[in-house]
Amino acid sequence: MTISKRPFTDSLSYTLAKNCILVTLIVGFLLSFLQIGLDYLREQDAMEKFATEILAANQFAAADASFHLDSPAAEEVAKGILQYHYITSVSITNESHEILAQRSSHLATDKKHTQKYDIFGEIKEFNHVLYSATGENIGNLSIYIDPALASEGFVDRSLLVLISGLVRNILMAFILVFVFYLIVTKKVIAVSSALKDLDPSNPGNNHIPVLNVKKKNELDDLGEGINRMLRIMSSDIQERERREQDLYTSQKELTYQANHDALTGLVNRRGFEILLNQAMQSKQPEFVFCYVDLDQFKIINDTCGHIAGDELLRQIGHLLNSHIRSNDVLARLGGDEFGILMQSCNIKDVGLIAQKLIDQIGQYRFFWEGKSFAITASIGIASLTQTIKNTTDLLRDADIACYTAKDAGRNCFRIYQEGKSDTSRLHGDMEWVNKINHALENNDFCLYAQKIVPNITTTETGLHYEVLLRMLDDNGGIIPPNAFLPAAERYHLMTKIDKWVIEHQFEYLFMHPEHLAELELCSINISGPSLTAPEFQQTVIDKLLYYKIPAAKICFEITETVAISNLTDAIAFIDAMHEKGCRFALDDFGTGLSSFAYLKYLPVDYLKIDGVFIKGIVEDPIDYAMVKSIHEVATVMGKKTVAEFVENSDIELKLKEIGVHYSQGYGIARPCPIAELAGNM
Repeated sequence: MTISKRPFTDSLSYTLAKNCILVTLIVGFLLSFLQIGLDYLREQDAMEKFATEILAANQFAAADASFHLDSPAAEEVAKGILQYHYITSVSITNESHEILAQRSSHLATDKKHTQKYDIFGEIKEFNHVLYSATGENIGNLSIYIDPALASEGFVDRSLLVLISGLVRNILMAFILVFVFYLIVTKKVIAVSSALKDLDPSNPGNNHIPVLNVKKKNELDDLGEGINRMLRIMSSDIQERERREQDLYTSQKELTYQANHDALTGLVNRRGFEILLNQAMQSKQPEFVFCYVDLDQFKIINDTCGHIAGDELLRQIGHLLNSHIRSNDVLARLGGDEFGILMQSCNIKDVGLIAQKLIDQIGQYRFFWEGKSFAITASIGIASLTQTIKNTTDLLRDADIACYTAKDAGRNCFRIYQEGKSDTSRLHGDMEWVNKINHALENNDFCLYAQKIVPNITTTETGLHYEVLLRMLDDNGGIIPPNAFLPAAERYHLMTKIDKWVIEHQFEYLFMHPEHLAELELCSINISGPSLTAPEFQQTVIDKLLYYKIPAAKICFEITETVAISNLTDAIAFIDAMHEKGCRFALDDFGTGLSSFAYLKYLPVDYLKIDGVFIKGIVEDPIDYAMVKSIHEVATVMGKKTVAEFVENSDIELKLKEIGVHYSQGYGIARPCPIAELAGNM
């Protein structure tokens, strides 16, 4: 390691010496000037004290001469006072201010003698009033002192102080510089020289000298610390080189793991998207993407467990990999979804390949614990055309094509075609999926409520309503649920929506205790996927506890179709929430062929009679009979009935005639924001 030699004026030795001399001289001069200043003040005090003593010593003689108007005697007094050489003149006057005597020293006019001492100021006058024996004012004695003459000794002393101080300070500065050199600079130079010779690539071979072994100071500790650091650095460099070698050895493995699926060994979604981006940037034509989705995976996963599901995915991955072309890339995109990127393949050829893969999967049998399972797959195909701008668009198009294949009965393939009716519908669904996810993330949903009122005399006096969901568009307008819920159901977003509704409804009740106090019952709809979601039940319980909502004020609505389709899960969910105090309503009741058969197995508290019967209850005797029979059966089973779609007073009268407990519909109250409903309580 080479370090350029610095100028002497930039060295630590020069800097220490220069600063030490400067500081010593400055401090020495300050102390000398302080001493001179104090001496000057003492000179001034001594001069005033001298003047006072002279006046006091001669006051009686001067007073006697003034009293007798004896000028010769006054002259003798003045002559005696002038014996002091720095008294320049004396004056004695009587009470009438007439001069009896006035004398001056020859020094008073000798400007050359006093000129160099003009720094001490003008001649000073000192006066003393003369009194007679009876205390009468009989005159004045005045003397004049030249400060320059009085301070001649002070000047000599000051010069001696300055010169001796300068010599002393210079000697002290050089002594301090020498001491600093021995104690500090010499060691710093030794450390600096050793550091200049340091070899960064092999610091262990360098050594910082420790000058004082027996009695160490901070610089010696610094040297030892640097030596320890050099030894550690040497060890660290060796360890780093070893680790770099290990890192280099494992880098390919880490890269492989980052871009490959641990379960199947195939390329994972991240690695596949990298390949898709490379294909999009490539100038080679005719890239085709196949989206493969297993049709029966959920059944096997739920029936046999996740271990069986994982094994099925491994076997299907191996099967697909053995039947694609050598230059094609197979990836597991997630869950039971696989992707195939085909190069130099037109749409006609890819159809043959896709059908071959479907046939191979259809002929395959999965065996687990003595059971055999038939497997089918649906494939969506999308071409990497110039209109595709990114991987998201390509995956979306293939996903739409795959859903088209599933709608066509599964176990087939479909090719994405822009503008085709079913493709356009699914394309619209995908747009709704994006809007729904955006609304969930940004709280662009809002809660509405529709009143439910009793038809008969009851002790129920509080607010009873059903919570309804609306979406806000970009301009703040309201989007009805039938616009976005079909896409949410098709793309498995209902559980997320249900959680959003529960979270925000409970939060509203918590933030508005006056509303909660007036609330009799609040009905919240639950979708089928939420019933089967393993974590949903606990989420509801946690939210009840977190927001401190009385469970008896919450009623969950499940449609008859959902309940029958998920009977076991529905019963388990109802029982669990009943234990917490919640109530349940079976919505759209009466439309199923076996409604009454399943009713005895569902421990619900309310039956909401389907609106298809309520609308015609006034004109159609069959609808009237259906509503009446549902109400009678419900009453026998201890359940209360709620009529939906009550649109006018005639329907309401018929319902009261039958005895239906509650009515709900536009004839009762239109849906409105919950805050507005609360404001109209």
